[in-house]
Amino acid sequence: MIKIVIKRNENGNISEFDIKGHASSAKAGEDIVCAAVSVLSQTTLLGLYEILKIELDHQREKGDIYCRIPDNLPQSKREDANILLETMVLGLKSLVIGYPKYIELHDKEV
Repeated sequence: MIKIVIKRNENGNISEFDIKGHASSAKAGEDIVCAAVSVLSQTTLLGLYEILKIELDHQREKGDIYCRIPDNLPQSKREDANILLETMVLGLKSLVIGYPKYIELHDKEV
């Protein structure tokens, strides 16, 4: 099962996300659930880093992804980051609806 934790700050902004595990919904290389989660999360990382030029604290290892958004972003950059991050969460929630046996999502304020 893929376990996703979205952490939000007191303003409701996503401060970090952590994705661990594998869906195991099909053979390796044919698992569309893992592929979908990977595409959503990695595209979001690319957008934050390459498009918005945000220096991220992030790690990628064997399918696991962790990302922490800096606290000191200018307001306009934070707003742009929110669009990317909330779009990722929307996509992940849609996958949970379609594949609830394979994905667990926790979206919480810390």
